[in-house]
Amino acid sequence: MKRLLILAFLISTFTSGYSQMRLENEPSVLVSLGVNGLVTEGTRKPWKDFDEIAFHIPIAFSVEFGINSYLYFEQDFSMNGYKKGEFIDNGVLDEDKTFFTTNTYLKFYYSDLIFKREPDWLDLYVSTGPGYFSIEESNFSWNLALGGTVWVSDNIGIRLQAAGKWAFHRLDRQYDNNHYQYYLMGVFKL
Repeated sequence: MKRLLILAFLISTFTSGYSQMRLENEPSVLVSLGVNGLVTEGTRKPWKDFDEIAFHIPIAFSVEFGINSYLYFEQDFSMNGYKKGEFIDNGVLDEDKTFFTTNTYLKFYYSDLIFKREPDWLDLYVSTGPGYFSIEESNFSWNLALGGTVWVSDNIGIRLQAAGKWAFHRLDRQYDNNHYQYYLMGVFKL
């Protein structure tokens, strides 16, 4: 019982201090625009074949809404594609294919957990949530993303993000299965 009380005390002390640090900054709306690289390699490792990253129509856009100072809700949209003759997942394409995805994320900014005093110029985050994507047959996925934003001014930043996307019906689809996306985006605080 004594250990449980000590644990409860430590958790409440940590979370109240963490909340006070992050609540100094009001939640805001962030709009991001940039490019993405697509790796549709099924179950292969995401870092194995960087030379096979698709970069055909690589448009990415997202909007984030602050729930509080460290939790945000994000909706993103992106396009990309593959050209005829390229190998993806389970075969060689006989025609150009366009990739479209939209994802809904709950994003947690954790910079304060690593740095005692958060740098004003860096926001690190982890996010997760469902997504919809289509190359040919369409599918749904569960996503996990890691990233960070480097703020070059009070309202403008540069975001780098990597997202793993695990398809719900990957065995039933030839091309629409597990994949990874990498993002480079400009971020604008409204």
